[in-house]
Amino acid sequence: MDIQQLKLLGGRLRVLLQQSNHPVGHNQSLDLIAALPGLRNWPEVMAFPERVDACELDLAATGRLSFRLKKKFDLDRTPQALLVDLTPAGVPKRKQVPQIWPGGPAPGVYITTSQSAIDALLTHYEEATDGALVYAERAGNGGENAIDLGENGLWSNGLSRVPSGTLIVVGPLELDQQSWDDSARRLEMACLKALVGDLRVAVLLDTPTPETMCEDTLLMVQRVQPDGDDCDTALVGVVTEDGELEIKEPFARAWPPAVQLSGAGSDLAIPSAARAPLQEVLARHSTGIMIFGSAVIGEHAALDMVASSLALTEHLGPAARVMPRHRSTPSKDWDVPEPIQQLPFLPSVESAYAQGYRRIVLNPNYTSTETLLEYGGRALLIANSFGVSSIDECFIRLRVAGVRRESDVLALILAMLAVTPVSARDGLITVCDMYVADPRLPAVEQREYEELYAYLLENRCLKHEDQLNALLDSNGMSEAELREALPARNSLREFMSTRFGKKA
Repeated sequence: MDIQQLKLLGGRLRVLLQQSNHPVGHNQSLDLIAALPGLRNWPEVMAFPERVDACELDLAATGRLSFRLKKKFDLDRTPQALLVDLTPAGVPKRKQVPQIWPGGPAPGVYITTSQSAIDALLTHYEEATDGALVYAERAGNGGENAIDLGENGLWSNGLSRVPSGTLIVVGPLELDQQSWDDSARRLEMACLKALVGDLRVAVLLDTPTPETMCEDTLLMVQRVQPDGDDCDTALVGVVTEDGELEIKEPFARAWPPAVQLSGAGSDLAIPSAARAPLQEVLARHSTGIMIFGSAVIGEHAALDMVASSLALTEHLGPAARVMPRHRSTPSKDWDVPEPIQQLPFLPSVESAYAQGYRRIVLNPNYTSTETLLEYGGRALLIANSFGVSSIDECFIRLRVAGVRRESDVLALILAMLAVTPVSARDGLITVCDMYVADPRLPAVEQREYEELYAYLLENRCLKHEDQLNALLDSNGMSEAELREALPARNSLREFMSTRFGKKA
C-alpha cells in the first residue's frame, strides 16, 4: 500500500462514518485511517512512509481501525465488516489466512460430547501454536494458556479483538428441556463469533442422544437465528478423540426414522370413571395437552396414568419422552413404569417433533409456555404432576406466565385428571377430579385469573366433591376417618370445611 491508496481509503472511511451518523472532516478522516498501518495520525504517515509500504489491507489492519472507531465514536464495527467496506468495488476478496495457526483447520464451530476430545484438542492447539492463548468456559479453562471467559461467556468484552484463528472452548452445554433455549442462544453466539472473527470454536455438549448431536445442534441454531441469517453455516464439523477439528460434510444428516412401539400396556392405572371421557376426547382430537396429576408427593407420581395413556393413544403416532433436566443422579430418569422406559429418551420437545414423534411425554415444570403453545397444536403433549388433587392445581403446575397466555394454553387442554387415593373402610378408593375439552362447553376466551379457574371448576366432568359426599353419605367413611386419610395440605380439606362448616 502507498500513501495515495491510504488517502483514498480515508475518503471511503469518511463516507462510512457519515452513513453511521458520525460526520468527520477530511483531516480527521486521515488521522483515523492512519490506524491501518499502526500510526497515530496523518503527520506520522508522512514521516514513516515505509510503514505504509509494508501495510496490507487485512484483518490485522482493520482490527486496529475497529479499535480506534470504538474508542473515539463508540462505533461497533467488526474488522471483517471494515475489510468489506474499505475494499474497492471489483477487487476480488482474498480469503484471509488465520493469524493464529495459519496452517490449521478452517475457522468454524466444531462439536463433541467428549471431554477427553476437548483435552486432546487443547494439547494439540498448544503444540501447534507454541502456547497461543485459549479463551474457554469450564470445559477448557484449566490450562496454563487458558483465559476463563467468566460469567459473561461468549458475550465477554474483548472477544471481538482476539486474533483470527484463536481457539474458543464453550460448554459443557446441556441439551435437555430446561436448558434447550439457553443452550441454543449460546450455540448461535458461538456461530456468530466464528463467522465474524474467523475463530475456531469447540463446543462440548452433554446430551442423552450423542448419535444425533449434529442434527440437534443445527435445529437449535436455525430456530433462534433471525430470519434471513445464515449463522448456522458456521457449524462445520466435530472434535475427534485425537483432538483434531474434522470437517463434516454435510454437517447434519436426515433424522433417524421415528420408532413406533406397540404393546404399550394397559389403561388400568386410569380410574374406570375417567376412561370413557378420555376415549371420547381422543376420538375428536389428535393434538393438544393432557395432564395427569396425583395427590401423592413424589416426582414420578401419576406416571402410571401417563403410561396407561399410551395404550389409549397408540393410534396417534410414534411416542417419545423428553429429558426434563440434567440430574445429579441420572438413574432416577429410569425409575419409571416400563412402558415409559421403552420410549426413546430425547433432549427436548423440539427435537422429538423434528424427528417425527407426535406423542411426547414431558415434565411441565421444565417446559416453557412458548413450547406448550407452539407444540400443543401440533402434537399430543402428555404430562404428569404430583402433589395435586384438583384440576386447577394441575393447571397451576404448568407455570404459565400471563393471563392471556393462560387462556391460550387452556384452549389447548384436552384433558386434566387429578386423583387422590383414600383408604376407606371397604379398601382403597380413588377420588377423581377431571376436565375434558367438549364442543358443548362455552368457548375458552381471554379471561381474568379468577374467571379462568372458575371456568375450569364449573366445567368438570368428574368432581371430587360429588365422590366424597357420596362416600360420607353412604357411611363408607366418617368425618374423622376422612380427615385422617387426606394428605396434609390437600385442597380437599377445603371440601371438609364447606361440608362440616369448620376448618379442616
